[in-house]
Order: sequence, then structure tokens, then C-alpha cells
Amino acid sequence: MSSRAASGFFFDVGVARRSRRSLSWWCALALVASACGPTDRTVLLNLGEPCVPGDTGAVCRDGLCIALDDQSGFCTSTCTDTCPDGFVCEGAGRYGRICRALSGCKTNVDCPAGHTCNAETGNCFIQVSRAICSPCQDVAQCPTGGACFTAIGSGEKFCTAPCGAADACPSGTTCRDIPAGKDNALVKQCVPLNETCNAGRPLCTVCAGDDECGGPFDLCVRNVVSGEQFCGRDCNPAKNVCPMPGCDPASLDAAQNPDCPSGFSCLNLKSPAAENGRGPYQCVPNSNTCRGYCDPTLERGQLSSQCGVGRLCQAGSCQPAIDGRQCSPCSTNDDCRRGGFSENRCIVNTCANCPFKGESFCSTPCLDDAACVRSYGTGFVCKDVTDPTGPTRKYCMPQRGSCQGGLKRLGEDCNANGALDCLTGVCVKAGLSAFCSNTCTKDDQCGDGRYRCCEATATGYDCAPEKRGADGPLAGMGVCSPVGGLFGDDCAPGRPPCQSGTCLDLGTARVCSVTCPTGQCPMGFSCRRAQRSQASDQSVDVCFPTGGGTPGASCAFGPAACESGLCIRKDSGPICTQSCMADADCPTDWRCEPLATVDNRSVQACLPPALQE
Repeated sequence: MSSRAASGFFFDVGVARRSRRSLSWWCALALVASACGPTDRTVLLNLGEPCVPGDTGAVCRDGLCIALDDQSGFCTSTCTDTCPDGFVCEGAGRYGRICRALSGCKTNVDCPAGHTCNAETGNCFIQVSRAICSPCQDVAQCPTGGACFTAIGSGEKFCTAPCGAADACPSGTTCRDIPAGKDNALVKQCVPLNETCNAGRPLCTVCAGDDECGGPFDLCVRNVVSGEQFCGRDCNPAKNVCPMPGCDPASLDAAQNPDCPSGFSCLNLKSPAAENGRGPYQCVPNSNTCRGYCDPTLERGQLSSQCGVGRLCQAGSCQPAIDGRQCSPCSTNDDCRRGGFSENRCIVNTCANCPFKGESFCSTPCLDDAACVRSYGTGFVCKDVTDPTGPTRKYCMPQRGSCQGGLKRLGEDCNANGALDCLTGVCVKAGLSAFCSNTCTKDDQCGDGRYRCCEATATGYDCAPEKRGADGPLAGMGVCSPVGGLFGDDCAPGRPPCQSGTCLDLGTARVCSVTCPTGQCPMGFSCRRAQRSQASDQSVDVCFPTGGGTPGASCAFGPAACESGLCIRKDSGPICTQSCMADADCPTDWRCEPLATVDNRSVQACLPPALQE
């Protein structure tokens, strides 16, 4: 699962690999096109047929085999808006738009456990209601009048909501026309300003799961020695070139690649010898760390997030600015006028008892807090400053009074140093993760539609409806909290953790649930016994979405495809069964016997006639 970089460090993509069992195109790790044209003996595969990456004996008719893993994939073609019947045109990152087969379910038994079939769209989905910007499998999960939208650039799939009167939308979103429904008709919907709710993080930014990174082929990479996790970037090893005469272009350590920036190599994250060089390939830093890296080609908002206010991206590294901009270091007012910032002044922190006493930095004059937030983001405030040479004036400055370190913004990871990492001085713990936040009393103070104001608790935050600042200010102190984590929300790696602490893994999806000690569950869910984790033998009663295969249904997805969670082997393919105490508990002609499931569990279950001796 790993590949050794030049200096001996290991990189791994096992942090939060997308489930292979879902068999959906956004699981893809690489795109492989045959290097040679088809011969007379070559088998040409049609759109949607399975293909093997790198196989020259059976190639896709349209020349495009997208891999689901290093041994399997499916044939597709590029598209603009439309595809043949049974296929939909969706974004696929740097590959543009491709034709992806609809799941094509007709009834609930065609779907994995916990999923329901929307016969109109042909999609299997979990019967939960989700808010704008939440991941979705089908429009039935989204707000009334909304859509389940697939972003063209990132391939990210999330709920949108209809625009309000005069095209009004929540903070952080805008009203625009997007294609929706089977015919891709344009409808007015509220979508995020940068067309991403959770994904789209650029190369080298901190990540918790693949879903956060760039497009569907960019992965969350981990240095298994240091533990550092960051977004990689999909790259094509065929583009590797020698940086100097006499080098071996096959040596990924020594080759440069135009898909990767300077100082990065296109590495095979699996052993080339063991995996026939099929990847996945990702751009990773030759230094084995992303600390201090920045990409000067990024747009302003992303760049500011990488380096922080008062710093510049120079030669791929974040450096303190010396042109007098906001937060650049200074000794005198003249230092703050170098770049034409004639109104900027050198501010000295004169706090009596604080770790930043004596720190000086350039600051911009302001009228109010809103002006500072508009210019520099959440965490900046407008403060009165005494000027020895004139009257007191207001200047923008970090809420915590320091421009040194701690410049991480809303939502960025603060596990390393807690509140000291954050521009606002507020770090909120959420399960095993921690993110920079800000204090608030209502949602619009967060300044980002992906966050809402929730009541602060000793263990993190509580976003229950009665503890929200949606329509009016909270009675107590709140913190800006990520959308998600409530019952029914997606809790895949990289998503906010469930506030209940219960993330139900269905094999094909993960969803926030609750325990049910009294047996009571919301509509569409039933109380079932489940194992706490793969590493634990403890079990708990949890609300599980109804649906999935009944005895005899296919469970090619694995046990998660069965309503009972029990899947047994059969020559024609694995099928679902159910637990029993006697033959009477089973379907007609089935027998109740001790059996072994595909996941090696010993159970008393129903055996079909075809398997009876």
C-alpha cells in the first residue's frame, strides 16, 4: 500500500480510501488509456463494460478505461451535456465530464442494505433529509425544490436548495442556474460561491479524507513515518522527464512531471514491482513534508489560506511580507508604506500580561469590524489604537492580538497547538478532530454557509434545533460549527464527526445514527444490533435504515447489501440470507443450519435449496 520516496519516507493512501464496494466512478484512483492502438485480435469493450487498467488485449471502444482500483475499472467516454440512455454526464476532475452509468435500480431489493430505490431516477439512497451543502445520493434527500448537484470541477455531489425571493440565498452561497434532473434542465439553485461544500482543497493542504481533496482522483496522502496527512494531486507517470542528462526516466524519484510543481515527484503509492506500476500516482513533496509549501498559482482566497495574512508565497514557500501589507513585520511607520500602503501604520502590542507583548506589525485603518472581515476574513476586528503623533484611530488587527503564527482560519486543523494555531484563538474539538472556529450568537456571524452557530459544550458543540442561532441570537455563547454531524448526515472520512458519536458504516455509505436502548428509532429506521467497530467485539443497539436485500438477493456489495447483514457464498454469486432458530423461520424450501458468512462469521441461518446436500 506504500511507496518509498527518495529519502526513505513512506507515503500511503490508506488514510480514508473510498470504498471499493460502492463501485462508483468517484472511487477511481487512476485513468489508464492503452498506449497502443487496437490490433485485429483486440477485444473492443463498449460503454459501461468492465475493463482492466493497462490490458492491451481488451480495450475500451472509446479509448477510456477509468480504474476503480488497480485491477478493475469501467469503459467510458467524454461528454458535454448528454450521454446515451442509462448514462449521465458528470464531472470527473481533470478529465472533464464523462458518461457514468446510472445505478438503474427498479425496486428496493436492487439496493444495498439501508438504501431505498428511487425508481424515477434509478438511484439507491438512504432515506434521510439533508440540508444544503450536505452530500447526497439522490434528490429525494435534499430540500424541497432542491437538487442533488455534481460539481463539474471536483466531482463533489451535494444538496442545493431553491433560491428565495429576489434570488436570495444563505450566506456563503449564491443563486445560479445549474443542470438538474434526468434531462439536465437548468434550474435556479443556491450553490456555494466556489462550487464546493467540502472538497476542492489544493495540493498540500491538511486533510482527513479523500473527499476533501481536489477532484475525484486526488487523494489524502499520509507520510506513515511522521503521520502528516495532506492532499496529493493525481498525475500521469507517462509525462515523467529526466531533469538531467543520463538519468533514468523510469525512476520516479529522479523524474520531473508537468502535472506536479517544482519540488514534487509523481510517485506510485503502491510498489511498482508488485503492482505492475498501476498506481495510484500522486504528486508528493520530495522533502516528504508539506510544511511551509504554497502554490503561487492559486487564487487569492486559497493562497491566503495557505500562507496566512502578512505572508507571501515565494518560490513555493511561505515567507513574511516586507512591503507593509496587513500583518507584515515592522519597526517604524515607514516600513508599512513601502508597498504604497500610505495609510498603514506600525502597531505595537502593549498588553500588560500576554505572550505577544511588544510584537509589532503593519495594520490598515478601518471603520468597523465588518470592514476588517471583508478584507481579511473572520478573526479580524477593528480596534481603537492610540497614535502618539495624532488622534486615536481604528485599525484592523487579529482578534487574539498577534500576527505571529496562529493564522489558521475557520475550519482549518488545530490539533497541533490548539487555540494557539487559530487566528481567532478559538479551537473546537469534535471527536478525534479539531478545527479553528470563532465565537458567535447567530449564523451570519460565521460568514460561511458551510458553518452555523451552535451552542458550545465541554466536549465541543451541540447543533440540536433548540440550540441553534439560525433565526435569532443564542442565549449563551456559541461557536461556528461545520454543517453535518446530525442524525442522517454523512460521516465519511473528511466529514464532520457525528455529534452522537455513532457513525454507522453500511459498507456503501456512512451515516450518523443514534443508539436505541429502548428500541425507538425515527421513521425509516429500525433498532438493530451492530458491532461498535471492526477492532471491537462489543455490540450496541443502533438505529439502522430499513431496506436492502431479502434472502436470495445478490450481495455482490458484501454483507452491507443484505437487510439482515448476512451474506453467504453461492457459485453464481453471493446471496443474502437471514438468521433463524428453525426451518419455519426461513423461506419455503430453505433450511435453518449453522453457516459461515462471506466475512467468516459462524451463524445459524437459512440455507437455500441450491446449497443443500
